[in-house]
Amino acid sequence: MKRYVVGITGASGSMCARSVLRHLARHPDVERIHAVLSQYSLQTMSVELGRTVKDEAEGLRLLLGGETGERVVLHRSSDMAGAISSGSYPTDGMVVVPCSGGTLAAIANGTSSNLLHRAAEVTLKERRPLVLAFRETPVSLVHIDNMARATRAGAVVFPLTPAFYNRPQGLEEIVEHFTARIFDLLRLPHTLGKRWGTD
Repeated sequence: MKRYVVGITGASGSMCARSVLRHLARHPDVERIHAVLSQYSLQTMSVELGRTVKDEAEGLRLLLGGETGERVVLHRSSDMAGAISSGSYPTDGMVVVPCSGGTLAAIANGTSSNLLHRAAEVTLKERRPLVLAFRETPVSLVHIDNMARATRAGAVVFPLTPAFYNRPQGLEEIVEHFTARIFDLLRLPHTLGKRWGTD
C-alpha cells in the first residue's frame, strides 16, 4: 500500500489539487495521504472554488468534497516537526499541486520555511519521486533557473499546461488529464484520462 504527500500552494489551480486529492483518496493502492496546505492556498481556493475557507482543515474538507476519512492526514504548514519532516517516515513520493514560483524557489534552493518545503526537501534527499505541478505564466529566467536546479536535484517539473490531442470536452476533462499524468509520474496505476494512440 502506498503513502503520498500532497502539497498545495497559493498558485492558481485549486481544481487540480482537488482532482489529485479525490482520486488519490479513492485509489485502492493508496493507504495514506499526507496533505499540507500553504497559508496562501486558502485565499486562492476560496476564489477559485467559490467558497470562503478560514483554515487548513476547512480547506481540505472543501477539496475533498466534505469527505475526510482516516486515509487523509492534514499537517499544519507551520508544524515543522510533523512526521513527513523526517526521512525516516516512509512515503512513496510527493506532488506539489499547484506549485507556485515561490515554492519552486524554496525547494530548488533548499530554503525550507514551512512543512511543505521541508517535506519536499526530504523527498529529494531520500530519492523519492517529487512532482512539481508548476503554475506560473509567463516564466522568468529566475523560474527557468529554479526549474533546472530542481530537476538536477531529482524533481520532475510538470507545468499545468493542457493537452489537446484528447479533444477535451470541458474543464473537468483537462483537469483529469493533469491528474492522470501526475499519477503516471508517481508510478501509480490508474485508468484516468485518454492516452495518445488509444481509443
